[in-house]
Parts: sequence; C-alpha cells; structure tokens
Amino acid sequence: MEFSELYKQSGSLCRFSPSGLLLATAVAYRVVIRDAETLQILHLFQCTDSVNHVEWSPDSSLLCCANFKLGVIQVWSVVKEDWTGKIEEGVSGCVGVKWGADSRSLLSFSDFQLRITIWSLVTKEACYIQYPKYSDKGYCFRADGRYFALAERNDCKDFVSVYDVEDWSLLKRFPTDTTDLADIAWSPDGRYIAVWESILDYKILVYHPDGRLVASYSAYDAGLGIKSVTWSPSSQFLAVGSYDQKIRLLNHYTWRPIMEYSFPKEISDPKTTIFCEQDTTADNIPSAPWSQQPSQPRIGCMGNPIPISISTLSLMTLLLTTTLSLSPNPDTFTPAPLTLPALRPDPDKPNPRLGPSLLVFNSTGRYLASRNDAQPTILWIHVLHPVGTPDVVVKQLAAIRTVTWNPVAEGQVAVACGNGAVYIVQIGEDGSRAEAVEVPAVNFQVQSVKWNPDGKSLLLLDKDKFCMAFPVDDDGDPTGDEDDGQTQGVR
Repeated sequence: MEFSELYKQSGSLCRFSPSGLLLATAVAYRVVIRDAETLQILHLFQCTDSVNHVEWSPDSSLLCCANFKLGVIQVWSVVKEDWTGKIEEGVSGCVGVKWGADSRSLLSFSDFQLRITIWSLVTKEACYIQYPKYSDKGYCFRADGRYFALAERNDCKDFVSVYDVEDWSLLKRFPTDTTDLADIAWSPDGRYIAVWESILDYKILVYHPDGRLVASYSAYDAGLGIKSVTWSPSSQFLAVGSYDQKIRLLNHYTWRPIMEYSFPKEISDPKTTIFCEQDTTADNIPSAPWSQQPSQPRIGCMGNPIPISISTLSLMTLLLTTTLSLSPNPDTFTPAPLTLPALRPDPDKPNPRLGPSLLVFNSTGRYLASRNDAQPTILWIHVLHPVGTPDVVVKQLAAIRTVTWNPVAEGQVAVACGNGAVYIVQIGEDGSRAEAVEVPAVNFQVQSVKWNPDGKSLLLLDKDKFCMAFPVDDDGDPTGDEDDGQTQGVR
C-alpha cells in the first residue's frame, strides 16, 4: 500500500465526488478541491465563515458548504468557476443541508424541526414542507431520486409523506402504526418503505409507497427494541439489529427472520476464521521471531502452511479457532475455544452499550459486517451465501470506529480503530486474509476511512489531517497511480 503526503482538514469534512474524480476538503473557512488521484489542487473556494458541512451534488458538478451558526449556505461550481450561489436562512436557522436528486435544488432543514425549505438553483424560488419530525434522519429518496419520503409529526401522531421531486407536490400522506417513529428507509428497488419504532419497543413495519401496510414484525415485547436497520442491496433482506444482541434477517416474502445471528462470548466452531491482532510490544508477549525474519514466514494451520507478509505480522497475526495459539512458536497449537472480551453495561445509564449499532452490507449483499457495542473490539463478517458458511471474526486491540466495504471489490473491507494503522480484510471463496498497514507518519491516528467510489484508493482521516492510501494488487502494482511530483497541499 502506498501513501500520499499529509494535508490539513477541519472537522473531518473530506468528501469524494460521486464520480470519484474529485476530493473536497474543508480547511477553516476555505474549501479545497483536489484531483482524487494526484491530489493536485484544482479549485480553492473562500467561504463566509468556518465550514460546518460539505456535500457534493449527485452529478459532481456543484458543491455546497454551510455555516449553521450564521444560517448561510454557499454553492460553488467546479464546471463554471464564475458561477456561485448563496442562501441565507435568516431567523429560522439552518441545522442541515441535503442535495436534491436533480442536483439543482437544495433542502435546508430549519432549527427546532419547524420546516424544510427546498431552494431551486434554477428558478431561485423556494417551497416549504412543514413539521418534519427530525432534521438529521427520518427522510430518504427513492433510489432513482424521483420521490422523497419524509417522517412527520403532527398532533402527537406519526405520518410518512411522499413527494414528487419535480414540483415537490404531495403525492401521499399516511399515518404509521407507531408510538414514536425512529426512522424510515426506502428499499433499493423502490417497492417498500421500512418504518421502525424507538428503542422502547421492538416493532418494524413495511409499507408500500402508497401507504398500504405490507407487514409488521416484532421479535419480543419486553425489553429495549431496535438499534439499527439496513436493507440489502437486492432488497431481498432487511437486517434488524436489536438490544438483545442479535441480528435478524427478514426476507421479502414473509417478512419473518430467515437467518439470525448472535454474538457469542466464546467461539468454539473449528470452521470459524479468526484474525487476531497481537500487541508485539507488550512486555508479556515475546517478540514474534517470524516478524523479524528476512524471509517470508509461515504459520502452520492443521498442517497446511499459510504465507503471511512481514508487514502484516508486525501488527496482526492470523489465527484459526482450530489452532488458537498466541505462542510465537508456529508449531504450537492450542485447540481451545477463544473467549472474546465484552463490556458489562451500566444499568444506571440510559442507552446501554448493547446490540449491533453498525450493520453494513457489501456492494453485492453477500456479506454483512457488524459490530456489537458490547464487544467494541470485535468485527463480525457474516456470509449470507452459501447458506451455512461460517462467520469471519476480526479481533482488534482497540475499539473499532469505522467499517467500510470497497464499492468495487466484493469482499474487501477497511477498518479503522483510532490508531496508527489501517486494517484491510479480504474475503473470498479461496480463503480469507487480513493485513494491518501502518501509516508512515508521526502522530497520525486513523479515526475513519472512506473508499473512493472507484474502489482504487482510501481516504484516511485524523482529527485535523488526512492522507490517501493506494492499495496494490497481487503483482505489487498500485491500483491507483499517484503523481510523483506532489503538489503543494494546504499546510
């Protein structure tokens, strides 16, 4: 993996354009547009004040930035540099901004959930939607961008409204069978809208966009309910994570669980693949001899040697449950179950750290990555097809912060743990492998990672810095060539 220089950024406001060709970064009151491959500066925009929000239009031609304190939204064009736009919300304030699917309208969310203002950049006119329930969730576009669904709260009742984005006319408004609606999600195929209750009740409902109820599901009545919900890319499954520390996959025929995943504290299945990060600097762990050998080392697994690169073993050691051995001697096997660390929730505090808050399907829907908040250092990768395939488990030393799938490579996932390394896990029919690559920079802690939409590069973010990482293929050639002559970054 190759790395670029370090560049400044503010508030982790670094965004790839949907086309994957450009990278926008906020630095105080400036927005810098770079080439996503060479990182050469192409545009430099000066904003009214510090930037709190940056977002690309769906067609990658426009960029909006917002200052929520002043209620000011500015729009810049990367195609026509002399074109700019500015919106001032005034006393109603602004706490959120979202692009319309046509790339020529902006949705501005006012303070106190009073209204949503739809600003047209073509006609300079505005229309309003009253009483949205939330400003940071509770709304979604259909996959093709034609329709907009919004959760509303009026007279102490929850509603879902569907709008046509061409003229923002109301097509349908229907009540939901909820006490306190938590969020909504439109299925990728556009046929269904999922609605679920707050954490006080396990209840999820599926509606047609015209308001017809398709199904209602509740796994249990007592205890805290749903924590996270996500659709599979094919819309065949709806993954529901809950506070009972389980994931239920609802199928789109009966809307009942077809598969159920739990998070055991001990792994004893000999077929489960486990990648375990080992602290080679700890006093109680001897220095691994294979990490210092000049030749490529091998770890024995049931008599079959597996080649592992030295850079990988410096931070992560491959373990299988059939060969659970932390000993530096690769010939020593410990066929004992692996106990996973877990947190004990505080009963006196609200919103206990229980259940999967992170559910992420890969681009094909074959793999589902999850993290149970009670086991913050464990990443579970569930294989949906073929049915019955054992899970892949990644045991880290630090809490997992970000998990993101490569949008192009089916089984490649990147993980950030807030330390000086980025973790890449590759899953395939011919086996799985993992590597931890240390960022060659001083005091750079990877807080989050983002894939370029083309899948050729990774954006690594620290609190006030960022760099690009370019994975290499099996032949050692970079998948994204970086320009040898580095351009001057914002220092």
